[in-house]
Amino acid sequence: MTIGIMKQAILMGPHDIIVEMAPIPKPAPGEILVKVHRLGICGSDTHFYEFDTGVIEYPLVQGHEMSGEVADANGVAGFSNGEKVIVIPQTFCGVCADCRAGHTQWCKDNKIVGVFSPGMAQEYVSFPERMILKFPEDMSYDVAAAIEPFAVAVHACEISGDLAGKNVLVLGAGVIGNMAAQVANTMNAKKVVLAGRKQYRMDFARQVGIENLINTDEQDLTEGVFEQFGELPDVIIDFIGVGDSLNDAIRLCRRGGTVIVSGIYGELLPTDMFTVQDREMRLIGTMTYTLDDFKNSIELANSGKVSLEPLVTDHFTLETYNEGYGFMAAKSSPYMKVMIDIA
Repeated sequence: MTIGIMKQAILMGPHDIIVEMAPIPKPAPGEILVKVHRLGICGSDTHFYEFDTGVIEYPLVQGHEMSGEVADANGVAGFSNGEKVIVIPQTFCGVCADCRAGHTQWCKDNKIVGVFSPGMAQEYVSFPERMILKFPEDMSYDVAAAIEPFAVAVHACEISGDLAGKNVLVLGAGVIGNMAAQVANTMNAKKVVLAGRKQYRMDFARQVGIENLINTDEQDLTEGVFEQFGELPDVIIDFIGVGDSLNDAIRLCRRGGTVIVSGIYGELLPTDMFTVQDREMRLIGTMTYTLDDFKNSIELANSGKVSLEPLVTDHFTLETYNEGYGFMAAKSSPYMKVMIDIA
């Protein structure tokens, strides 16, 4: 295909995104050129925008939650121009022992696209076929761009074990916590309770069918847990990653129960390991997902058993990328998932 020019958003430093013109990538053998339609803004993206965490190097093209279409299949078998696709933002090798065992998230070559390597805040991207999955034609680009955070929620629930007949508490009523509560409900849990702050998040939860809620702005968490369950829950999944939420999870989990740590803590904190030992809990950390989780997330999102569309609340463009971050930081309007419309 003819090499052209595209728009590309570059994070030069905190509070500084510029849009420049760059050459459209030329796909190497085995790679597919994808036209980006939607890009979700992740909570981790906002950290790198707000201040220099020391984790990433500027300048950086951000973006790891995306949906788009094949612009040039480049002769890769099984793909055609115009097909709807998602790029999995993990640069796993596909051939090491961990990848062959299905643990692509453990690959030694794994780098999160848009964090440790150039991301997808641009009109076109080119990636190896193993990182690209199709999604159904009748699935919207908004929902497809939300599959990446949805896969985080799916993986957190999957590694919790068999949830059938169990009481599950999800801490954090943001996008991924909301998604995880929906997933746990599909896994035949006895009861799923979502706890978090802000009434508007409770309203979004009810909108997608989550009925059992604890608004910690209005009710003590411990009081709410016993009011909802009548006992300590079997599984607690922590998506907060701020303050003492991990120790809250440990304190409120029953003997022999499971605590999943998915919220990303920005600092080291004392952990109540005595209670973990005394109650013989499983304490499991997780951050991303496997390739199979991603595939299963597409199927589950398309099944009608969960509702992701209402969670996409606001849209900006490459040119108004800075405004999108400002909108999120101001917190003056209720929002859940903010999207950047590219195509």
